[in-house]
Amino acid sequence: MVLKEVNSRDSKPGERFKLRVNEAVVINGAVAIPVGALAWGEVVKAEGTGMAGEKGHLTAKLLYVETPAGRLPISGVRGAEGKANTAGVVLGVLSFGLGGLFMRGGNALLKAGDILIGYVQPTGANAILEPVTP
Repeated sequence: MVLKEVNSRDSKPGERFKLRVNEAVVINGAVAIPVGALAWGEVVKAEGTGMAGEKGHLTAKLLYVETPAGRLPISGVRGAEGKANTAGVVLGVLSFGLGGLFMRGGNALLKAGDILIGYVQPTGANAILEPVTP
């Protein structure tokens, strides 16, 4: 679950953001990843809105979950698009002439509380279930 909003206006590719695990991951009857574990994602693509009502685009990928045994790589990608503002542009052109073309669409965003689905690779799951040797 996303902890703080990530949007196409303010975010840049490579920027990382925090997530929280909202459902325990159980493997062979043992809790491998508890509810509340911290996870990290990264913005892959962020394009703000453009003129003539063009909408923003945002793509993010999941990186890893922090567990007592260390970082567990996870995979998953989520994309988002803002709302186009074509009708607003048409009305703007009719009302203001060519100046209406400067109207923008909506920014893409991942809201706080949005759920991103992540996948644990089988080799990674085995690694966190094995005892850690000092």
